[in-house]
Amino acid sequence: MNFEFFMPTRLVFGPGKVKEVGTYVKFIGKKALIVTGRSSAKKTGHLDMVTKSLEQEGIKWLAFDEVEPNPFTTTVERGANLARENHVDVVIGLGGGSAMDTAKGIAFMALNEGHVADYIAGKQGGDVLPIVLITTTAGTGSEANNYAVFTNPETKVKKSLKSPKTYARVSIIDPELMLTVPKKVTASTGIDVFFHAMEAYVGRRSQPFTDALALEAIRLVAESLKGAYEHGEDIQYRERMAWANTLAGVAINLSGTCGIHGMGHPLSGIYDVPHGESLAAVSLAFMRFNIFEAPGKFAKVAEALGVDVRGLTLSEAAEKSIEALRDLMDRVGLPKKISAFGITEKDIDTLAEHAYTKMTHNLEASPRVPTMDDVKRMYMESL
Repeated sequence: MNFEFFMPTRLVFGPGKVKEVGTYVKFIGKKALIVTGRSSAKKTGHLDMVTKSLEQEGIKWLAFDEVEPNPFTTTVERGANLARENHVDVVIGLGGGSAMDTAKGIAFMALNEGHVADYIAGKQGGDVLPIVLITTTAGTGSEANNYAVFTNPETKVKKSLKSPKTYARVSIIDPELMLTVPKKVTASTGIDVFFHAMEAYVGRRSQPFTDALALEAIRLVAESLKGAYEHGEDIQYRERMAWANTLAGVAINLSGTCGIHGMGHPLSGIYDVPHGESLAAVSLAFMRFNIFEAPGKFAKVAEALGVDVRGLTLSEAAEKSIEALRDLMDRVGLPKKISAFGITEKDIDTLAEHAYTKMTHNLEASPRVPTMDDVKRMYMESL
């Protein structure tokens, strides 16, 4: 076996930890740009908690609160201009994956010239402002990796910026911040946790370290997502989902995602479908296409989802993973068809071409590498 593990981020986990953010930031910078969404952090009081902690440590701050779901590359560049104009020396991402990814992008572009799309396409960057992340959802895992996903509004391509320097210095995972997350967002972000874990596990870039993290994350999602969805005020469910999210975030940091993300990103990039919902809608067709290429792994997925596989053949146990996932998605009200977003048969060629030409890295990491026709068939099955 040959594999590596690298994780430079200090992870701070636990209820109430957000109130300590200033004690970590004071060793990193003296003027912070807080990157967040347009209203949620204000309404919940999360922004006030962060600014109070910063002020107690004598840290100046300003806010960039223009982050949208499926954030645009242009949003990153506006935030980077604000960071440069105000001479900030640390960037804090407060929110779900969109806010945290945008914080990474702003920290990167504040010290690099040109357009972020060029760096996503492979241009090499230089230094990055220090990053601190505070996740408010159990989804995306951005606090535990160096990915930052953006949509180019001109091309509709949704891809990742990734640099060895876009890891957070410190990430705070405070389950209390997740108690106010609405049911629909709980479901969408929670299923994203599952797909991060499963894709890291079954994909071609899997390795022993991430396999262990991924299977534990799947088990926690199976045990806790429905509870967090139905009883969002219960800190125990939120805590377990937060931990699953971080585990899965570390897993994709090392092993990446594969075809579900490869097929889901075009739905978000072109049609602005919520990320987790886009993955759910294509997942069952993806699993049916891939399951007999890695039956042992899909059998383990089924087991981690709570299926009793005793007495089943390997292929029977593997197929149970599809049933178990379908049941989990039903229990939290997630769509299982892309037609739920208004997609019709006339859109399939556009989606397939986009996925096959723009998301090659993801598709090629799948257990069974698809052809263009395979991708079309999977989208058709998902209608």
